[in-house]
Amino acid sequence: MCETAYDICYLDDMIQKSRYLFKLIARNCPDAFEVITAYMKCTYRKYMDMGNPLYLNKTPKQILGELGIRADTKKDISEQYDEFIFEWMADIYTYMQWKYNLYSSEIVEKIEPEKLHAKYYPLHEASVENGADKLRKIYQLGRR
Repeated sequence: MCETAYDICYLDDMIQKSRYLFKLIARNCPDAFEVITAYMKCTYRKYMDMGNPLYLNKTPKQILGELGIRADTKKDISEQYDEFIFEWMADIYTYMQWKYNLYSSEIVEKIEPEKLHAKYYPLHEASVENGADKLRKIYQLGRR
C-alpha cells in the first residue's frame, strides 16, 4: 500500500497549482463552491489523485478548460469570495488527498467546500498538516 498518493516531488507544485486554480474559480465563477465540487469529482482530478504525471503537470487554465470553464486570468480579485480562504482550502484539500492517499471525490463528499470554508476561522492558524489531520478525524476519512 502506498503511503502517500504520489511522490513528494509533486506536492509543492500541486499546492501552488491548486491555490491558483481556486483563485481563478473564485474570480470567474459565480458559484465557486459548486465548481470546486465538480473539479474534485471529475475524472481529470481522479487521474491526478492517482499520480499520473500527464495530469499532475497540467496548468490551472487547462484544468478549467477540461471542466468547460474559460478562465480570464486578467480578472480582478473576487468581491464575492475571500481568496486567502480559497488558498487555504486548496492547501487543505491538496494535502489531505496526498497525505492520506484519498480520492478527491471522497474528500469533497464528506467535506463540501461550504463546510471547509466555514472551518477556516477555527483552523487557519494551525499548520496545514494539523488542520488536515483534525478534519480527517472530524469527518472520519480513512486511507484508500
